[in-house]
This record gives sequence, C-alpha cells and structure tokens, in this order.
Amino acid sequence: ILKLDPYFRKRHLFKLGLRFFMGKSQEPIEERPETGTVLFPLVPSYQIDRGRLENDLRGIVEEMGVTIFEGTLVEDIQLAEADEKHVVKCRRKDDNTDFQLACRWAVDAMGRRRFLQTKLGLKRKHGHIASAAWWRYKGRVDVEDLAVGKDAQKWRSSSIERRYFSTNHLMNKGYWVWLIPLGSDATSVGIVTDETIHPQHSYGQSYEKALEWLHENEPVLWKHLQGLEPMDFLSIKSFSYTSEQIYSHQRWSCVGEAGVFLDPLYSVGSDFIATGNTVTVEMIRRDQKNELTKEAVDIFNKLVLDILFQTCLCNYEGTYCAFGHAQIFTPKLAWDTALHWAFMYQVFSQGLLIKPTPEVLVLGEQYRDLNRRVQRLFADWSKKAPPQPIYVRGDMTRMRFLQLLHLELATHRSEEQVLDIARKNLDRFEELAQVLFWQAVAECYPEHDMLKQRPWVNAWRLVLDPEKWSEQGLFDTTTAPRPLEAMRDNFTGIFAPQTLRESLFYDMTFH
Repeated sequence: ILKLDPYFRKRHLFKLGLRFFMGKSQEPIEERPETGTVLFPLVPSYQIDRGRLENDLRGIVEEMGVTIFEGTLVEDIQLAEADEKHVVKCRRKDDNTDFQLACRWAVDAMGRRRFLQTKLGLKRKHGHIASAAWWRYKGRVDVEDLAVGKDAQKWRSSSIERRYFSTNHLMNKGYWVWLIPLGSDATSVGIVTDETIHPQHSYGQSYEKALEWLHENEPVLWKHLQGLEPMDFLSIKSFSYTSEQIYSHQRWSCVGEAGVFLDPLYSVGSDFIATGNTVTVEMIRRDQKNELTKEAVDIFNKLVLDILFQTCLCNYEGTYCAFGHAQIFTPKLAWDTALHWAFMYQVFSQGLLIKPTPEVLVLGEQYRDLNRRVQRLFADWSKKAPPQPIYVRGDMTRMRFLQLLHLELATHRSEEQVLDIARKNLDRFEELAQVLFWQAVAECYPEHDMLKQRPWVNAWRLVLDPEKWSEQGLFDTTTAPRPLEAMRDNFTGIFAPQTLRESLFYDMTFH
C-alpha cells in the first residue's frame, strides 16, 4: 500500500521475529526458557527505527506534494457544522505570529496530546495499567553476549541466525525488558511493567533508577550494561488508553496515538496506525463521492474500538502475571500470534476493514469473546500453578497451525473466501482452547476427577475454578466434539517431551 518495502530494505534491519527469555532472571541467559525462531520468516518484517523513519518520512511526503508547516503549534481546532470548513488555529513558535488553516477534513495525528479527544471529552481509560522507560546506546548490545557460561558457545550456535536481529524480550512476573537493534547503529533498551506489580517510580525517574531496577530484576543484563553511556532516556506512566470515538461523519478523525494506544508488546501500535489511516482515507473517499453516512462511520468505530481494540486489549489486561511462566507464556504467544494473523491481519489485508459486513462484525465478536476467556485462563493459571520449564526451545515455526496462518499472510482471497476461512479457523481456535483448558486444569487441579474424561467444553464459557464450572455453563456446549490430536501436537515439546516414545505416552495419558 505504502510502497515502502525498498525503503525498509535499505534503511532498516530485517527482523528475526520475536524472541522471549522467561523466568529465571537471576540465572545465565542460556539457562532461561527461550521461545524464538532460528530462521528469518518467509514473509519479511523489519526492525523499524522510529526516529529514522519519522525523519525520512518528512522528505517522502514533501516529495509527494504535502505542505509542511514546521515550528508551528496547533492552539485550537474549531470543528464545523453542516458543510462548512473546520478552522485550525496555529501559532509560529519563532515569532509568536498566529495564522489559520481552513479544511474540509481535520485529522488529529498529534499523538498523546490527543487534542480532539480532550476537546470533545472522549478520553477513556481501561483496566490495563502499564508504564515504561526506554533509552538507546550507540552501537551494538547483543543478547548473545550475555551468555558467558561453559555452554555459551553451544547455545549461540543453536540458532542458525543471530539472535541479535530479533526483538529480544527478557521477562518475568509483571514485566518485560526489550533489546532492539536499530538501523542507525544503535540499540534500544526498554522496561515495560504492569503498574500494579512494578510501579513506574521504581525505575522511571532516571537512567540511574532504571539501572538499579535492572540490578534487582535482570542482573545479567545489568552487569553487561556497566560502563555504557545512554544516548537519551524517556519514561511514561500509564501509557495505555482508548477513546469513546475516533471517527466522525462530521469529517474528523483521530489516528495513531491521538486515537488509541495499547502496549508496545507485539508492536500493535503500528497496526492501529495503519488501521486508523486506512479507515480515514476511506471516509474521505466516500465524502468526496457524497456517500459518507453516519451509519457507516458508526460501524467503523464499532469494528475498530469495540472489536479490534478490545480483542487486542485482552492480550495484555491482567496477563503480565504470566510472563515468568514458560509453560504458560509460550502457548499464550502462539495463541496471540495465531489470533492476530487469523483475524485482525486478514480483516486489514483483504480489504474487509473498509467494507465491514454484518458477518465480519459477528465473527469479530466471536473471536474477541473467545480471546477474553482464554486470556483470563492464562492469568488464573499462572496465579495457581508454579512456573515450569518447557522441554525444548519454543519455536513458532514448528507449530503447524501457525505455519498455515503465516503462509496465509501473503495470500489474496475474495471476501467470501476470507469469511469462510475465518469461520473454519474459529473452529481451530475453539479446539486450541480445549487443549489449553485441560492442560491448565491438570497443572492446577491434578487430582480432579474430570481429568479422566476431559469432556468437550464450551470454550466461550471457560473458567479455571471448578466451583464455577456449572455456574458459568462450561458444559453447556453448542458445538459438536472434534478430535484434538492435531491441536495438541502444536504444543509437543512445551507441555510434553518431544521424543516419539514420550510423545506417544503423552497422547495415551492425555485422554
């Protein structure tokens, strides 16, 4: 769409997917449970250096004919009624002179200032309260250099490509720390926490406080960073928010962080930038044809805010407690990735975002509601079961269900085909939910009689506490039982050993 692939190849680094090191934060990194890929993905992605990208975009859009008013502060936006033009009141910083711009469409892309949301009283909070601090070092801070034990070289050679090119996450209960290589010959390091577990004041007041926090929580990284000088330091408390409305048939829109922001984990902020810009362009196109209606804009708000945003919010809200549990976070990562590829990505890439039919909305609500139950399961599971190691290094590329979904990313289909596949994939997620539920029960209630039967349950009524099963309607099923072997195989090597003999034993005992 943006024709930026040649630019990314030239100015940014290829990305070796996401990599996670869970729990055991006091141990050598090579001894921590690890989930990540060993080869670059078939459908490429990039380590986007946001500073470099945003500086480069200035020249790109100027060449396209965009007029840029630099050194200018927006002081007010007077939204018009009926068919009149909006008025944007501006002030030049260098000489304090005022001027006005008149426009048919006003798009707030001013970031966390959230000008229109503040002006119109549309700001909304939610239950995910998280904070962050981040900084950069000049040059290369390589996660593989954290390995210094006797098995360090063996561990390094276990990945075909260098782990340096991944977005690397060091994580434990309530937090994750990122290490991201940048094309501008720098490395970004950041701390992200659940504010209720690791409050921002414990690390976000200064670089020195951040190092103290690392010393306590990630001492191996702390030791490696000694003597390095940061290029900058930024911190923000309670970064996540939403809005009651981000699109209006009265010809205004809020995009990027002027609209919503979830969490830097999985980089969904970029997805919502793309989503907001695409919907805004579609509304402008319809307006130019005199075809924009309030009903259509209401549907855009519903799809983006009530379905896509809320589906993604479930991935974060209350789930940071599971980040130290390798046997829980690894399947959570697989679930989160699969769900994103199967629905949100397809809605965008196949064009359903700009023509959402009633069936798209219904399917979206089903995916959202199922995800909400499964994410609650992950959180409750981690609170009751102790952390356990996974049997092998987790690798999403060896999970067959994710392999198929990954290949689908590059496939163009008709609207009817997309909806048909989305319905079939929903069945697969229902099966995955069954597998995850009974694994959680086995770890949390190993003596429960129902483990001998493991009946088919209503995945949209999942609850871990056995005392609530009847109350929540867990066994009030609406779909027919289906075989689960294929779905269980996706987690062989995580919940169970990977050797053939032990895998067969696992299949026998699972029933």
